Amino acid sequence: MKRKFAGGGFDKLKFTGFVCLFLFVITCTMANIVLAALSTGIEGGFSVIYDIPQDLWDNISRIFDKNNVNKLLWHISGDSTATVDNMAPIEALAATKLTSADMIANYSKVNPASADEDLSAYANSASADAAYYSSANAASASDYLISANSASSNDEYSVSAKSNDAEIIVTLGGLKWTPVYLSTTNEGKDNEPHDVILTLWLADNQQDAWADRKADEGEYYGFIDGALYSDFAADWYNGYYNLTEDPYPSDMYGTSYIRAVTLNNGGVYATSGTETATAKQNESNVFALFTMSQFGLTDFLVTPEHVSWQESGQSLKEIGFDYNVSNENWGDRAKVPSDGFRDDAHNFAGKEGNDTWKNDYLWIPSFSETGCADKLLGIWQTSMAQMTLNKKQVSGDVGSANGTDNGSVNGGDVILSRTWLRSDDIETRTNSVYALTPWTYGCYYVVDSHAVRPALHLNLTEVAKSLKK
Repeated sequence: MKRKFAGGGFDKLKFTGFVCLFLFVITCTMANIVLAALSTGIEGGFSVIYDIPQDLWDNISRIFDKNNVNKLLWHISGDSTATVDNMAPIEALAATKLTSADMIANYSKVNPASADEDLSAYANSASADAAYYSSANAASASDYLISANSASSNDEYSVSAKSNDAEIIVTLGGLKWTPVYLSTTNEGKDNEPHDVILTLWLADNQQDAWADRKADEGEYYGFIDGALYSDFAADWYNGYYNLTEDPYPSDMYGTSYIRAVTLNNGGVYATSGTETATAKQNESNVFALFTMSQFGLTDFLVTPEHVSWQESGQSLKEIGFDYNVSNENWGDRAKVPSDGFRDDAHNFAGKEGNDTWKNDYLWIPSFSETGCADKLLGIWQTSMAQMTLNKKQVSGDVGSANGTDNGSVNGGDVILSRTWLRSDDIETRTNSVYALTPWTYGCYYVVDSHAVRPALHLNLTEVAKSLKK
């Protein structure tokens, strides 16, 4: 479907100055930073971006880079002894869970010399997207970030003491990702291996590797200026009262177009409440490396089938909503009963195709996982920087099919970039799901196009084993 996006797109503020001394930054430049943030109107002001730019994976030799993996382990744990040859510190942290907020705090503990080295490389990078980089005193940096954002005209944009404007960026398979959660597989299953997994969320829907991709690449998805947008469903949705009658709700993630086609997972997706089509995986898809076994990387990825916190237990009620919603857990009715849902019809557990995504290497996150800033903390405890998109709004047509845009805002044709989540809408039953911006959230029609930022589970145990051979 053609999706019309009007209004000029713009990037986050590019900080081109070179930070020489941390104290100098604090004492001499904070006023300029605040003024710049106020003048640009960017989403979220400034981000502390801790960048590990070298790719973890060599796609030619199809092996991981040991030095880069060791750097990742050190930086997320804050422990310089954590390496692929000594996984004990990582295993201990994974057993008790490590959130995004924890990892961001741990990064600030690493050797300042290393942080200064990263700072120099980052500040001189043509793709630098940070206005401030903490290298020596995380507490002071956090205080100043709070001051800067409290001065912002966006009163809804609250910043917590955990440096809500920070994110860690790593490169995997040529794409930029942000680590959001460290845990283990098969939790609670004594007879299954408990491998350490690091959950990575695509850092932005705009990637340098996608610069030449076309707006009409897919029937209902495409790229604008290297940024990926997609419909959730294949240009259809159920009526309000068809939920109990139709086997395939248009807002059920397991049979969605975005899951099967856009993310290249393949398989069945619904084309109406009673009909389906089957998508084949495509080697030219931008996510082929992460979804198709012939490229080798999937040997080191874990599907949600082996992740207990995606099988059951996700609950919007626990983070402040009135009801739980579907698509968050892949478990059946025994694992996901209707208690806490608006009504039994809103619980998709047990429906045909609902749990298909448990076998996917790549998947769209849920609201319970991302949360929404520090007002509604999710499982991952993501920062506002991690929720922020590079482009606030875009212009152009997305998708090769003809159709009418249903996503107009305030009676016009301006569409703001929001990140699709897989979580079903509490209120409207079968035609909308949640999408996210850094400071708020909303429910949007499944025939609208929004930003696509999937996540994956990287099996650090298997990565470490491969590097010991």
